[in-house]
Amino acid sequence: MTEKLTGVNPPLKPPFKKRSIPPKPPSAQATASQTSLSTTPAPQPVLDTATSIPLSPLDSLPTITGRGNKVVLANDEVDLFLKEDLDLSRLNRIHGHLWMAGRPMRARPLHRYLMMSFDVLCTQQMDLHLLKFSNKLLLKPLPEWILCADFWSQHLCGDKELHESACGFLLSYIWLITTPLDLKFAHEFTLLPSFVTWHWWKAFVRDFLGPGGVDVNTLAQVNKRYQFGDLRLGRINSTYRIRFFYSHFVRGYLYGYNRYVVFFQRNFSWILIVFVFFSLVLSAMQVGTGLGELEDDRAFLRASYVFVVFSIVSVVAVLGVVGIIFVIIFLFNMVTAIQHAKNEQSARKKLALEKAEKGA
Repeated sequence: MTEKLTGVNPPLKPPFKKRSIPPKPPSAQATASQTSLSTTPAPQPVLDTATSIPLSPLDSLPTITGRGNKVVLANDEVDLFLKEDLDLSRLNRIHGHLWMAGRPMRARPLHRYLMMSFDVLCTQQMDLHLLKFSNKLLLKPLPEWILCADFWSQHLCGDKELHESACGFLLSYIWLITTPLDLKFAHEFTLLPSFVTWHWWKAFVRDFLGPGGVDVNTLAQVNKRYQFGDLRLGRINSTYRIRFFYSHFVRGYLYGYNRYVVFFQRNFSWILIVFVFFSLVLSAMQVGTGLGELEDDRAFLRASYVFVVFSIVSVVAVLGVVGIIFVIIFLFNMVTAIQHAKNEQSARKKLALEKAEKGA
């Protein structure tokens, strides 16, 4: 449930001043068409990428939004879009355990992550922003609408939860972009709108952290998720599997496997290393039993016998455990897929009947 403003709470406002967007310099083609004396209208240029021109706040919204069977145009349901786009409820549910996934300090500048050989992966899911696994860093690009003060006044300043989440999202980029080099990398990864220049960004940060903005030291105006910087996705997955055992034991927080081969490679590759050491020890024992000095050593022969039996039992046990895990995951995915298909078909039929009755 989102927390709406009441008459007791002070009114919220955008954490920065209204700032104009720098105009895009005209291209050579546009200049040539303007100076041409021909009366034939020139064809309209086709945009090659989504970031080639600045977008208006509403233009930067996605085409559709919604979950399940409730899918609507984002421009028609801006409030619904914001509740889903800025949703941090999953991380807030385990806020008391986030200390295991990260330290309560700001995120590193973007160039530091690249220096540490992290690969940047873009995501549109807010609760995956600033999560890392292996050498991957998930980042949500900063949209145009969140840099518009009028958009804040119309859609974000009436809801405290949305306001805090949006403030925290902007704060994360203030952590990430601290130098012109960070800004250059951010543009290379299309993390920022094309109109953001270094001088514009410095003025924006001054407004955001100035009087009436966000206190970067107390973090009182941001969602509590942003009391932490980057978080380890693997430990968040483990926390969800333990904390919500019955509902999230298999899939955890983010299920990153689309093939069983990848799942077993990532989770059971260590077994091969163990078996390699077993093989080395068994080979050494086999050589030892052929030596004259050890052929009558009953303690050595007894230890060799125990280790051989242990190795055989271990191989059988590991194969049995892997097989059981495979069967459990396969059955879980099959049952979940069948149940989801039935629920979706039933919901769609119900929605179609309701629309037919309204149309009649």
